[in-house]
Amino acid sequence: MDFKVEAILIYSIVVPAIIGLVRYSNINKAYYPFIYCIWFGLANETLNLWLVRNGHYNTVNSNIYMLLESLILTWQFKRWGLFQKRQVFLLFVWIIIGVAWVLENFIFFTIQHFSSYFLITYSFLISLMSISIINKLIVSERKKLIKNSTFILCVAFVIYYTFSILSEVFYVYGIDESAGISLRMHNIAVVTNFISILLYSFAILWMPSKQKFTLPSS
Repeated sequence: MDFKVEAILIYSIVVPAIIGLVRYSNINKAYYPFIYCIWFGLANETLNLWLVRNGHYNTVNSNIYMLLESLILTWQFKRWGLFQKRQVFLLFVWIIIGVAWVLENFIFFTIQHFSSYFLITYSFLISLMSISIINKLIVSERKKLIKNSTFILCVAFVIYYTFSILSEVFYVYGIDESAGISLRMHNIAVVTNFISILLYSFAILWMPSKQKFTLPSS
């Protein structure tokens, strides 16, 4: 894939970031963590672009961003009521995330090493939490799920983070050592990221206005 095309697809995250900025004052506060995550993502991609164009590595900021993203998204699931009756599970998830990040970045490896194992760990957690919310919505939602922002976001999470797991497993175990396989995996990752960004944009457009929030609401 051409570098310019890849950069455009990756940097398309500016679209949901702008939509979130425009709609921010009217969006139900239950969705704020996700909006913050999008803004952090845009900032990180901007920093990545600057670092790469100036011949620097982007490993350190990527590792820090992954930690922030995992914590913010877990907070988002809390706002959606996933841990409403199981607060201890929320604490457990945050402990797993924190311990996994510290172990990989400061014990077994260094923060200059890309945190593949941490990415696999938190991607798995985000996917599980997304599936749990999707199951709740399928059972409780009476309106069309196609315009339910929570449902759209969770579907996007499952698509993106499931592929992230597969991609990193391929990398960790050297399955993508072939140049052809490595290139295909990279291109699929870029396209998967773009599809997720499109879903994020629609989800933000359809986010409910400020009102008393309940999970089944669209």
